[in-house]
Amino acid sequence: MSQTMIHEAASITRRFAREVLLEKRSLLEKQGGAPAAEGVPLVAAMRALASSLGLRDLAQDIALDPSAHDGLFAGPALGAALLGELTRVLPGFALSFGASFGLCGQSILRRGTEAQRTQWARPVLAFERIGCWALTEPEAGSDAFSLRTRAERTSDGWVLSGEKSFITNAPIADTFVIFARVHDTASASSGPALHGQIRPFLLERSDRGLTTSAPLDKMGMRCSPTGSIALDAVHIPLDRLLGDPEESGKRAALETLLFERAGLSAMALAIVEESLQLALAWAKERKQFGQPIAQFQAVQLRLARVYAAQETIRALVEQGTRLFESGETSLAWLCAAKYTASTLATESAMEAVQILGGTGYCTDARVEGLARDAKLLEIGGGTSDIQLLAVARELLKG
Repeated sequence: MSQTMIHEAASITRRFAREVLLEKRSLLEKQGGAPAAEGVPLVAAMRALASSLGLRDLAQDIALDPSAHDGLFAGPALGAALLGELTRVLPGFALSFGASFGLCGQSILRRGTEAQRTQWARPVLAFERIGCWALTEPEAGSDAFSLRTRAERTSDGWVLSGEKSFITNAPIADTFVIFARVHDTASASSGPALHGQIRPFLLERSDRGLTTSAPLDKMGMRCSPTGSIALDAVHIPLDRLLGDPEESGKRAALETLLFERAGLSAMALAIVEESLQLALAWAKERKQFGQPIAQFQAVQLRLARVYAAQETIRALVEQGTRLFESGETSLAWLCAAKYTASTLATESAMEAVQILGGTGYCTDARVEGLARDAKLLEIGGGTSDIQLLAVARELLKG
């Protein structure tokens, strides 16, 4: 995708975030993305942004030809630009928008058959339907691939049973990409031998036996609904197995997780940038002992630390984009980048709270929300400890 198109999309998103999301921030956080009789404000806002960006027409073209628009949805550049602008105002909105557009929609687009791209990817990428991507289970959080969710092969389809937990958008999703371990004892002559392998499946809310929980009451990312998914012998057709049965489902999940980590790093950068701007403005205006607090060395040191964090994360995000484009990215690098970016984002947001003092501790000051939201970046997409362990394993190979 050309830089001109990315800049145009980012500009549209910036205006939407400042003119629409900023005004609705308190309402969206209070409502928490919970389904309601009058509709879900979060969903309405996501669809309004998608309309402003013209995603419906673009999704229609790209569902038929994934190479259209110079890889519009394939790389991290567009996603990083949109997530950054949204995160500066309301990280929870960015999280839900990215989970539907990126984790769900793009995973179907990259892996799906032509029919699946048209039927499933197109409406999710256009935000006609809201998507979620479900890997995590109650007893397989950090050990993401120790799945107990089963997909049993029948003569005419699949039967899925199990539970997913801490899934972004689960309470409001229409389309679900759900990973399960295949139980298929059929002979090899009936098709690919999938028994024991992990594969993604396409489900929809209307499938009998699929239920979701109410949104969890969370510390941060409050406008982004997170919940569990229960699968009670859900019968689905054979063509709901996502993509080519010969391809590795685990590899597909890992690829999506790598994109997720890149997206979370972009969100971390936006949180630090916004925290710095809010803290700078306050430090120049707030007076103590007859002078702006920006004149005090203690405040200056805090501002400098946040700036250093900002430039460190910016370099990581820019390098990550180059590595994706060249095909040279690695698991170790992405995990190290995600660990560094998320840690610095949390620390920087808390520095901003400290600079604003009592005002920063109140919800009217946006740094309070940024600090709460930043903490999720150290947990979601693999905890910080898991990121470091993955780096160590990669370093010790061979």
